[in-house]
Amino acid sequence: MAVPSPVSGSSADSFPTTGSVGNARPHLAAITGQGAPQRDHRALWTAGLTLVAGLALILPAAAALQVVLTAQLDDRTPTQAIVMLDPARVWGDPEAARTARLAHATELYSQGVAPVVVITGPRRNSEPARGALIAAGIPAADVVVFPTGSDTVGSLGVVATVIRDLGWSSATIVTDPAHAARAQVTAGAYGIDSHVSPTAAGGSSALTSEYVGREVLALMRHYLFTRWSLPQIVPSV
Repeated sequence: MAVPSPVSGSSADSFPTTGSVGNARPHLAAITGQGAPQRDHRALWTAGLTLVAGLALILPAAAALQVVLTAQLDDRTPTQAIVMLDPARVWGDPEAARTARLAHATELYSQGVAPVVVITGPRRNSEPARGALIAAGIPAADVVVFPTGSDTVGSLGVVATVIRDLGWSSATIVTDPAHAARAQVTAGAYGIDSHVSPTAAGGSSALTSEYVGREVLALMRHYLFTRWSLPQIVPSV
């Protein structure tokens, strides 16, 4: 009885060889990896949006906290000058705020915080302020007027230039409590070793929601935009 011979190629041809399997693997990997770049792209977008949302929540809260905490400071560390900022753009009555700042600057001078008082602002405001300080008992030689604009950045830029030219480095800034944080960081950006002693009563000394809100927005604008355009005028000691 004849034994049937095996069918040539029946098994070998029905299944892929080792070599054909190996050749198929890169093709399968390419198919399964097609969505990876898209997933990475979506992940980056998600991370970016999360970061922006986080900053949108954290930055206002941090700025508000800085405004409120700095408003509580009364730093009477001895410095080289008391700088009274002009309240022309203050939230409230500028004259009442100016009177409160003059009284506070006089108090700081009488306590020996600094040997000179520097008055900023337009001449129409700074000259009467100088006369008021002299009338309060401060020697005329110790009251210096440097006409500036009425904005914080411009006024402190002039003050920083004067401090540098005189070889000084530090100053005590007199302003309203809500404005103290922005005044301090602006002076610091110019290189001034700044200390703040805001008014405690009268004028615009109250931390009203309107004043704090305005200063929070201004402080955020400083950190996001203004800060990067301010040069360091006073060299580091």
